[in-house]
Amino acid sequence: MIQTLKCDSMTKADKYDCGEWDYIWDAMLFVPVSDTVEVFKVGSFVTPYGKRLKMGGKEGWQWVYDLTDYAPLLRGEKELHIGNNQELLDLKFHFIEGIPPRNSMSVKNLYPLGAYDGHYGYTYKYGEISENKVLKPRRVDLDPLASEFSIKSIISGHGHEGPNYCCEWVSKSHHYIINDSKEHTWNVWEDCGNNPIYPQGGTWPFDRAGWCPGTKVHEEIFELTHLVNPGQTIKFDYEIEKMEDFDEKDGIYRISHQLFSFGPPNFKRNLEILDIINPSSHDRFSRINPTLGDAKVLIRNIGTEQIRRIKFYYGLEFGKKTIHHWTGDLKFLDSATIILPINDWTGLKKNQSFCVQAATINGRKDENEIDNKIISIIKIPPVFPTTFIMKLKTNNFGRAKQNSYSIHDYQKNVYYSESQFLDNTDYDVLIKLEDGLYQFVFNDFNEDGIDKLWWRQKDSVGIAGTLGFYDLGQNLLKTFPSDFGQEIRMDFIVGPIP
Repeated sequence: MIQTLKCDSMTKADKYDCGEWDYIWDAMLFVPVSDTVEVFKVGSFVTPYGKRLKMGGKEGWQWVYDLTDYAPLLRGEKELHIGNNQELLDLKFHFIEGIPPRNSMSVKNLYPLGAYDGHYGYTYKYGEISENKVLKPRRVDLDPLASEFSIKSIISGHGHEGPNYCCEWVSKSHHYIINDSKEHTWNVWEDCGNNPIYPQGGTWPFDRAGWCPGTKVHEEIFELTHLVNPGQTIKFDYEIEKMEDFDEKDGIYRISHQLFSFGPPNFKRNLEILDIINPSSHDRFSRINPTLGDAKVLIRNIGTEQIRRIKFYYGLEFGKKTIHHWTGDLKFLDSATIILPINDWTGLKKNQSFCVQAATINGRKDENEIDNKIISIIKIPPVFPTTFIMKLKTNNFGRAKQNSYSIHDYQKNVYYSESQFLDNTDYDVLIKLEDGLYQFVFNDFNEDGIDKLWWRQKDSVGIAGTLGFYDLGQNLLKTFPSDFGQEIRMDFIVGPIP
């Protein structure tokens, strides 16, 4: 479990390093090999822009990495390196007793991590990858005692080279070629507009190559088992989309490709409930919480039997449970987000623990029920009067027309909506609603909020918009930061709490 401390608590010297720049840290494990060492990347993270950042709480935010598959590397004495000494980091290992979906037998680097750079860490230049001067085809011997294999990539693009500022701001396709056949293609690209850590300074809302400020770098996992046989020597190659412009050549990528070898699956029928997305009090889901709408649960099949039916019980932990029958097709190691229809929230004010349990899998009992139940803490949405005012002041430079809003209930009935606003204009909208549960959504299709214009400007220019709700006596009910990125999504209650 990894957490950062908020910049407000740092010294003056530390705040300089917590300003407008992002810093990249990797968890590097140095493993002895004969008379030398081999470096393995087990996690990668980019710190948030510190300027204007308020992390909230004394403990900062937490990011969790599942290192179960790295078990063969974590035995014995190892040297672990974290970060680049720019941020305060707290690293904890949590050892959880249990049986994994399959036993990890070995981890191998398919390529070296690249040349070391003081700011970006181990890197490769895009031009050298594109022209196949590095990360060339190689032969890989598969463990004859293993049953299953997977490849994991951790890739992020950086730099501002060429007309499109490669490689941070350019989406490129990446490919795995197995025995001269292109078997897997993906884009290293992340949507940052709904980053839950906001507002930050600088360009935090804009999409990037594999990362967003204040988030984990994307990890891509490709199951290799169906293409190979244990003990086989395969031809492996990694390729990247070719350069569109020669000036992109000095853009860089931070790349790790690792081969994992496993024993056979340990379970036939085993469902794992990974997380409750909503209702939840976790910081990482704060963009879509608090809510009393449909619940969302992330599940994974960690048994070899395809899951086609799941019987769920869910509701307040100490209240009446709702039953939901899910049908689908979930293969071994597949994951899915399950929608559970709106719960009966009677008694919520006194009982804010929400429980989800998978009762049966394909009509039968799960082989390993330890991971079939999960609990989250519900935050109650704000309570508004039946009549109130939405106050909006738009920003300028033609950006007000990027905005739109709507207010609807949980059955998607729209009561208020508007778009095509005028620049630098005040809007006071009288809202009248009956008792019930509602959602307010305010969008910016350019994903830069209603803040001042600062992109490609040394200093911010123009005016910042404002947005808030007030009662009829002009008392503030709720206000929002102008630098919100893609959207504001707020559920609220009119009338009594259930």
